[in-house]
Amino acid sequence: MKNMPPRVSEQRSRFDCELEAILDAIPQPIIIKDALSRFRLLNSAACALVGKERSELIGRTDYDILPAAEADRIREMDVEVLETGNGASFEEDITLADGTVKNLVTQKRRAELASGNTRERFVVATILDVTACRKAETELRLSEEHYRSLIELHPQVPWTAKPSGEIIDVGPRWKDITGFEAADALRRAESIHPDDRDAMQRLWSKSRLTGDPLDIEFRLITAEGCYRWFRNRAAARKTGDGKIVRWYGILEDIDDRRRAMESVKESEARFKAIADDAPVMIWVTDESGAATYHSRLWLETTGQTAEQARGLGWVDAVHPDNRREVEAGFDAAMRLRKPVRVEYRLRRADGTLASAIDIGQPRFSSDGGFLGYVGIALDITELRNAEQQRLLAQKQMHHMVRHDALTGLPNRQFLREEFQRISDKVVPGTRVAMLCLVLDSLKAVNDAYGRTTGDLLLRRAAERLRNCLKQSDILCRLGGDEFVIWRTGIKSDDEARTLAEQLIGVVETPYELAGTQVDIGAIVGIAAAPMCGQSVDELIQAADVALDQAKAGGRGTYVEYVPGMDAHLQAKQQMRVSLRRALINGELGIHYQPLVNLHTGRITTCEALVRWTHPETGPVSPSEFIPVAEETGLIAPLGDWILRQACMEAAKWPPHVSVAVNLSPLQFRNRQLACDVSKVLHATGLDPSRLQLEVTESVLLDGNDNNLHVLQAIRQLGVKLAMDDFGTGYSSLSYLRSFRFDKIKVDRSFISDLPAGRESLAIIRAVAGIGRTLEITTTVEGVETEAQLDAIKAEGFDEAQGCLFARPLPAQQIRQLMGAWP
Repeated sequence: MKNMPPRVSEQRSRFDCELEAILDAIPQPIIIKDALSRFRLLNSAACALVGKERSELIGRTDYDILPAAEADRIREMDVEVLETGNGASFEEDITLADGTVKNLVTQKRRAELASGNTRERFVVATILDVTACRKAETELRLSEEHYRSLIELHPQVPWTAKPSGEIIDVGPRWKDITGFEAADALRRAESIHPDDRDAMQRLWSKSRLTGDPLDIEFRLITAEGCYRWFRNRAAARKTGDGKIVRWYGILEDIDDRRRAMESVKESEARFKAIADDAPVMIWVTDESGAATYHSRLWLETTGQTAEQARGLGWVDAVHPDNRREVEAGFDAAMRLRKPVRVEYRLRRADGTLASAIDIGQPRFSSDGGFLGYVGIALDITELRNAEQQRLLAQKQMHHMVRHDALTGLPNRQFLREEFQRISDKVVPGTRVAMLCLVLDSLKAVNDAYGRTTGDLLLRRAAERLRNCLKQSDILCRLGGDEFVIWRTGIKSDDEARTLAEQLIGVVETPYELAGTQVDIGAIVGIAAAPMCGQSVDELIQAADVALDQAKAGGRGTYVEYVPGMDAHLQAKQQMRVSLRRALINGELGIHYQPLVNLHTGRITTCEALVRWTHPETGPVSPSEFIPVAEETGLIAPLGDWILRQACMEAAKWPPHVSVAVNLSPLQFRNRQLACDVSKVLHATGLDPSRLQLEVTESVLLDGNDNNLHVLQAIRQLGVKLAMDDFGTGYSSLSYLRSFRFDKIKVDRSFISDLPAGRESLAIIRAVAGIGRTLEITTTVEGVETEAQLDAIKAEGFDEAQGCLFARPLPAQQIRQLMGAWP
C-alpha cells in the first residue's frame, strides 16, 4: 500500500483544483484522504505543517512522512471513521520526518461523494496546531507552581484585603506559624495582645481612611496560647483618581528578633548595673570612636552628665596639657584597631586633679566587623603618690647607705662606686692621690665637752675640708675621726703634699663651738700613684699605711706612702693568687655546723662553712680570704662551688635535715643567680625546700630593686631564705617589711653576755616576739653555755647554733653526728 503509485494525483479534476483554491484560503490545516488513506487534497496550511510541497504529498500516505508506529495509529483511526461514520477529535504529539514534534488537535469526519452509481467515502481532517499554546500553558503552570512554592516557603505571609479592610486572602504559611485558620485569626480583634490592640486598630483605621501605608509591630496569640511578635506592613493599590482598589500586605514573624532585642536590652541593662557598681570607670564607644556610655563613677568623678560625656565630650574632663597626647593615642589605636593605653590628668568635679590610666580593647562581631572599644579608666592618684613616696624613700635610703649621717659626706660605699665609675673614663696612667686624714684630739673633746660638742666639731671640720677642695675632688668620712680625700689628675707628688698641708692648715684653725674655743689637729697619710688597675681599697690601704707612719710624728704630720710600707698589702696580693690556685687545686673544704630545734631537740639544719688549709702556711681564717675573694671577683666561682658541694652532701642526709649556705652580697650582681641555684639543685637532686640561703641585710641596701627581684626568683624555686646577722645593720625591721624571710638569725654579739646583759636580753626578746608575730623561724648563733641556752629557750627561740652543741665538722663526721644524735 505504501508503494502504491500515485494514480489519483494524475487524474486530478478541475473540481479538485477549484476545491484546493478554496481550502488554501482557510488558515487552518485541512487534509482530505480517500478510503485508502491517500492524500487527495491538502491546503497550503497543511503542507506548511508537514513541511512538504503539495506535489510531494498528493497520492502519498502517512507512511511516507511519519514513523511507522504513528502512521499505523492514524490509519486505524481513519478506518474507524470511514466504517462507523462517527467523527473523532483528539490531541496528540506528532513527530515529523525531520524530528520536529508538533502538538496537534485533530478533528476527523467522514464525507461521501456520489460518482455515477457509486458513492466514494473520504476522511476530512481539520488540524489545529496548539504547540505554542500548550507550551505557553506549560510555562504558565510552572510559573504558578514556582510562585506557589515561594509563597509557601517564604517566612513572610502575604495577604490582600478589600478597600474596607476585609481580608480576602492570606498566604498558606499563616496556619503553620500561628496554628489558626488565617481568616478566623485575622478577623478576631481578641487575637491581638491587649496592650497592642488599640494601636493596631487605630493605625489600620487611619490607613484605610487616608490610603497611607501601614507599618506596625504587635503580638498575636498562637494555638499554644502564647503570643508572638509580628510586623504588619500594607500598601494600597489605587486608581488614577486616588480611589483604593485593593490592599496588599506582608505579615512577618519577628518574634526571634524582638526577643533578641529585648535580650540585648536586658544584657545592656545588666552590664550598666554591673559597670555602675564597679570600682573603676568603665566606658564604651561605637565604631567611630565616639563614646556611647560612661559608668556612674566617671560621671561622679568628673561631674559630667551622661550627655556631656557622650561622643568626644569626655575629653573635656582631661587636663588641657594632656588632651593632644590622649587624642593622638586614641586616634592611632583606632586606625590600627589595636588596644589603647594612655595616662593623663583628670579633672575631678571639685576642681582637683587625679592621675588616671586609661586602657581600652577593640570589640569585634562574630563575622569580624569592628564594633568599637570598651575600656576602663583607673584613678591611680594614690598609687602614683605612693610610688613617688617610695622613690623618694628609696633615694633617701640610697643616699643614707652611701653617705655619713652626721656630716652628710659620702662614705666608703660611695667612694667605691665613684672610683669604679670614674676609672672607666680616666686614661690609664693618670696620677691620682688618695689622702687619709684623722682628727687629732677628737676623743679628748668628746670627753671634755660631751658627744654633742664632738659631733658639732666633726660637722665643722667636714665643712672646712669641703670648702678647700676642688669640685672634682671626693671627700668621704669613713667613720669616727677618719676622712678620705681622692683627687685625680695630679701633676706631681708635690701637688699631693701641698694638698695635705692645706688640709692640715684648715683643720688646725681653732673652732668656736657654743661659746667654747676648741683646738684640734690633723694627721695625713698620702698614697699618690698612676691608676693602673689598683682598687680603691688598695689605695686607701696604702694611704692608711702612710697614716700609721704619720701618727708617730703627732698632729700636723703627713707621710707619703713609699714601696715597702705595704708588706701586708703584698701579703694580701699573694693571698689572692693563692686563693685562686686553691680553688683550682681543690685545697678548699666544707665543714658543717648543726642548728638544733629547741622544741624537739633534733638537728634540723647544718650550716656549710668553707675552710682553707694553705699547703705551706696552714689554715687560713675565712675572715681573711673571704674579703679577698670579694675584692678580686673570686666570690662568684667560690660561692658556686660551696653551694654545689653543700647540696651534694645534703642529698646524703636524712630528709628532715636541711643545709644552709651563705651568699655574699656581691653574688647578687649576677642576675642569673636564681637560675644558677636551680641548676645546682637539679644537678644534685636536692629538694629545694631543704636548701636555706643566708643573706645579710646589706643585700637590700641597693638603691634599685634588682636584689629584691633576685630574692623573689629564688623564693619561687621553693628555696628558704634567712636574714643572717640580724640586728647588726642599719634598719633590719624595714627589710622584713620589704621582703618576707623564712628565718632570722640573731648575731652572736647579742648572745655573748647572756643571761646577765640586760640590753642584749631585751633585744633578743624583741626579736623572738617579731618572729612569733610574723611567723618567721628565729635562730641564735654563738651559743656556748647552758646559761645562754636557757635564756634563749625562755624567750621562745626556735633554733640555736654554737659550740655548746657542736663545732663545725667535716662531712663524714657530721653524718656520724647525725646518726648518734638523740
